[in-house]
Amino acid sequence: MLEQVWPSEARQEVVDRTGAGDACDEPPREVGVHAGDNIVASMIELMHLIWAPLGTGPFARFVESYSRLSAGVDHHLALVFHGFDGQVDSGPWDELASGVRHRRVETPGPALDLDVYRHVAVGSDARRLCLTNSYTEILAAGWLAALDAALDAPGVGAAGVGGSWESAYSSAPIWLKPWRRRRFAPFPNPHLRTNGLMMDRSTMLDLDWPDTGMSKLAALELESGRRGIAAQLAERGLASVVVGRDGRSYHFDDWPTSGAFRSGSQGNLLVADNRTEQYRDADAVRRRELADMAWGVDPLRR
Repeated sequence: MLEQVWPSEARQEVVDRTGAGDACDEPPREVGVHAGDNIVASMIELMHLIWAPLGTGPFARFVESYSRLSAGVDHHLALVFHGFDGQVDSGPWDELASGVRHRRVETPGPALDLDVYRHVAVGSDARRLCLTNSYTEILAAGWLAALDAALDAPGVGAAGVGGSWESAYSSAPIWLKPWRRRRFAPFPNPHLRTNGLMMDRSTMLDLDWPDTGMSKLAALELESGRRGIAAQLAERGLASVVVGRDGRSYHFDDWPTSGAFRSGSQGNLLVADNRTEQYRDADAVRRRELADMAWGVDPLRR
């Protein structure tokens, strides 16, 4: 299990709808805005990463969609401020966040999304966690409830808004294949994308979740490698399912036709991000290329 390395550096506060809050130099823990008010020890924590270099635009889009579309289930929101490190004034982001009740967490130093999620999860008291990255835009009311219901099904270890069969081994140039083969299974290599991913906190902390050390390939290995999240869940007899706007859970053999990530018009997506927008905005030729990367060449989809 990965050692927690930010215990004295993480800074958190719980903020009410006026933006007022109490801060303390401790890792995330159960606190409240006032006596008897407990928003941390609830069943679901929605973790949203705010990465300073992106500016306020993506966060404004997230807040607007989060405020407009009901999650459909009781939860609390953790806003994870990353990349500020005292060099960037967080005031504009705090102003955007003032309209939503949330727990505020600051994480220092360079780190990729998966490392930040894991460290913040250590300090959470929630039973269930949903991970969202800085590009997230919610598309449908009841989205969080749909993920929660899917995860309640027997034998399900993770529920997400999108999955892929892509393999970093099969897509690698020939000279890289011998090295990649040790770390990635060949196509089809079903795995969930980590944006919009929900798991029980106990399951997440039980997985081998190594620090990626700012290596995007290491992060990809954790997401889709032979010892990645989906593979480790499968070893435990747990399935990874994609959940659509229609409320259905899709097992991996139905992902190409689910209408979610890189499928058709993506009209069944619960949550959008920069990767789904890449597909949405592409012309027909590029869409086909992106779909083939995710699902392979299938004449029935053409």
